[in-house]
Amino acid sequence: MRIDKTFEGAGCQATVPADVQRRAFVLVEMLLVLIMVGLMTALAMLNFSSAFTKAKFDREVNNFINVLKMAQNAAAESDKRYVVILNFDEQSYTLRQFDSLSLDVIPEEDAIITTGYFSGECYLDWVMFDDFESATEETAYEARFYAGHSGWQYGGKIVLLDVDGNPYSVVVNRLSRVISLLPGDVEILEPQYPEDVPF
Repeated sequence: MRIDKTFEGAGCQATVPADVQRRAFVLVEMLLVLIMVGLMTALAMLNFSSAFTKAKFDREVNNFINVLKMAQNAAAESDKRYVVILNFDEQSYTLRQFDSLSLDVIPEEDAIITTGYFSGECYLDWVMFDDFESATEETAYEARFYAGHSGWQYGGKIVLLDVDGNPYSVVVNRLSRVISLLPGDVEILEPQYPEDVPF
């Protein structure tokens, strides 16, 4: 005797086997995990890029401060004179040695010791000397810091901007001969006239 089972399985055709459901669920889980890993990677890359630009700014400022210190130390150890020339148009700085007594004219044949460039991460904004003469891109194309055997002729501050436009001041103190980097646009010591000094 033969039993016909064609009608018994007709109602079960609509259900999906359990292993197919399990595979679909694992695929959805895997896609969610990939999306979460992608988001975490994107956040990490954003943080890494900001840390990288900050490190590049610090490196460029330290190179510039080292050039100022090199001029100061070389002038103190010899009878030669040195000048650090800041060029606003080219966004550069140049350390030169010269022998002439005139500060206005530096012959082209005098030695250029080193030249460095500021970039978009470290922008030369303006300079104020400690006699309150200032140099900006609009008023001058360069500013000069002269170093001789007895120290800096003028001190002052050099204002640099980072990539976000935050100011940082490189302060050249001609009295203490300390060169320092300070956050913000800092005030520098004012020169005093003899009648203003109480002693």
